[in-house]
Amino acid sequence: MAVGRHLSAPFHWSGSRSRESAASAGRNAIRSGSRTSPSGLRDSVVRSQPGDDILTPMQPVVFLDRDNTLIANDGDLGDPARVTLLDGVPEGLQRLREAGYRLVVVTNQGGVARGRYGEEDVDRVHREIAGLVDLAADRRGLIDRFYYCPFHPEAVVDAYRREHPWRKPQPGMLLQASRDLGIDLRSSWMVGDQLRDAQAGAAAGCRTILIGPGRELEADIAPTAIANDFTDAVDIVLASGRPQRPRGDSINELSQLRRAIEDLNESARPRGTGTARMIGAGLMIIAPLPFVAGLLFLDEPQTFFAWMLVTIVVMLAAIGCLLLERR
Repeated sequence: MAVGRHLSAPFHWSGSRSRESAASAGRNAIRSGSRTSPSGLRDSVVRSQPGDDILTPMQPVVFLDRDNTLIANDGDLGDPARVTLLDGVPEGLQRLREAGYRLVVVTNQGGVARGRYGEEDVDRVHREIAGLVDLAADRRGLIDRFYYCPFHPEAVVDAYRREHPWRKPQPGMLLQASRDLGIDLRSSWMVGDQLRDAQAGAAAGCRTILIGPGRELEADIAPTAIANDFTDAVDIVLASGRPQRPRGDSINELSQLRRAIEDLNESARPRGTGTARMIGAGLMIIAPLPFVAGLLFLDEPQTFFAWMLVTIVVMLAAIGCLLLERR
């Protein structure tokens, strides 16, 4: 399956706007089916500024569960009209961004597997969340990305009936985001209201916060902290200090930049045609001909040098074609 990424144009808030305006802006901020992963999963991409989709290499992130962490929801939610932000969420997200954290939502969406709604509905809900959060915070692109997993081992819809490494408590969504965005997982946090959120975060190497006081924890599950609500969770993250960029060599950054360039090269280059190789071989064959013709038939030095220049140009073109095919 082809891997593609479709990013939306940035959008702006000005003055006070209604929920309808937030939804409209959310539709501009995120496109349905915005990315297809090698596993066949899609993530919803929110882009705030041109180029923001590629985070600064090794940048810390706060991963966020969605339901009952950012929005009120105890069941399957596929209707954007039912989206209600929890108290303190826009303000808390803005505080995290101002402290230097980027924000990525990771959510299980078993309602798709149960046939309650489709993946397009998940995207619509995420557009609504993005729009409402940005409206309340009076800024754009507060949330960087949404990842979701539509699979469930007891699915009603056959296409989604299986376990999958993206499904929490497995850390697949966090690890995929780390590969996509160059995230420093050791300096990142996972915030959620379920034990599976803490398990996924710990498995990815993040510090974890479980929202909900009075929880009975299992012996093998020990979140870094327990918070009363989202605002309390933000306080805990910020009390740990502002995120620091790792002091390691710049080799990490250069290697990630090189990987990004190579990925761009791979996606832009046609595969399997052999056209560049054939053109290069043909040019190599004909390249000596102007030089040979110059030796045999030309007496004037200036004309001869002109023919030599043609030979050099053709040779360089041939080498370029062969190198392109080799890459």
